[in-house]
Amino acid sequence: MWSENDMEIRYLISESEAQYQEKHKGHFSKKLAEWAISMMEKEDAATGELKKITPTTIEEMEEILKKYKVEIEEESIYDAWYLFNMAKADYPKTCKTDEQRATFVDETICDPDGCPESVLACFCSKMDLKGMPIHWERFL
Repeated sequence: MWSENDMEIRYLISESEAQYQEKHKGHFSKKLAEWAISMMEKEDAATGELKKITPTTIEEMEEILKKYKVEIEEESIYDAWYLFNMAKADYPKTCKTDEQRATFVDETICDPDGCPESVLACFCSKMDLKGMPIHWERFL
């Protein structure tokens, strides 16, 4: 495992991304989460075609997390919202129920050897790999 002293990696980021990161400390904002969730699709079992998911609202998710006693720090609430909907879109076999999606959110955000910024970092990596730019200025 790499330590901070082993290697220094410098990323070239835009001024608007730097401003976003400074403001949101490596977490999703509501606006960025809304945009990310709006693009989520899942495969229709009957046709094999990709179709947009019907997203769970932030309010619905908060009620579900409360029901299953999942507590999320305020700075991570939009990370949780993104994850909850991602579980619905990308993990239909393992996250079939609200309880399973709540557990997925809890285990991802509260991963003891994870890092708080990993949810947004993974999203950014996926977007980069797909060649889909994030126009950070829209989310400031």
